[in-house]
Amino acid sequence: MRHDSLYRLGGNAALLGGILGAVAISLHAPQPMDLATYSALAMGPWMAAHWLFVIAIVVVAGGLAAFTRHFAHTDGEGWSVLGFGAVVVSSALFVAIVAPEIVAFDAFRTMNADASNGGAAQHAAAHAYLAVNLNLMSLVHVAGPIFFVSLSAFGLAMLRDAAWPRWLGPAGVVIGLAMVVINFTVENFTIFKIAFAIGFLWLATAGFLFARLAGMKAGEQPGVAAPPDAYKPSAGVPVR
Repeated sequence: MRHDSLYRLGGNAALLGGILGAVAISLHAPQPMDLATYSALAMGPWMAAHWLFVIAIVVVAGGLAAFTRHFAHTDGEGWSVLGFGAVVVSSALFVAIVAPEIVAFDAFRTMNADASNGGAAQHAAAHAYLAVNLNLMSLVHVAGPIFFVSLSAFGLAMLRDAAWPRWLGPAGVVIGLAMVVINFTVENFTIFKIAFAIGFLWLATAGFLFARLAGMKAGEQPGVAAPPDAYKPSAGVPVR
């Protein structure tokens, strides 16, 4: 069995990150496609949604690092490593997407309020906003599927580990693949928000269950009859 802190901290990180992610996406307004629309938004919910999303995605990545450590030397190790790689890449992309929406967009909004010099600043800000926003939306359609595929990968790893409820792995696989399809086929932002929130809530559920493994030995998980070495490295492999 790994050290209890791996399960307590890793599980609670995934739980907290999943909850924050669901809250963040629920607060996010439909993406404004022009500067005038953005300038009319309430800045409080916009800033809260983006800061919460950054915190959520970083905390989730930390929690899934603990998941990956747990799967080491088990039949699910390969899928967990692939899933964690996808999480690292998508997390970096999401942070790069959110940063301009917090800082650059606010600067464009300030420029848009400057009507001096015949509105030259407004004109420049409007064109810059369109260019930056188009680039960010392109990145979203790349980062999203990578992140969603990671859920399916961890779901497949759970299918090969008796520590998890039997329904959780298949749910992760289905949710991840469904979100990939939605990303490319659905234009309704409300449906996208609901799907994204469901994915984060699945992560929160997995984190809660993972934290419960702290202090338990193989076979002690409620409703689980695990083999004696289910949570220990293979014979001859030292524990670090």
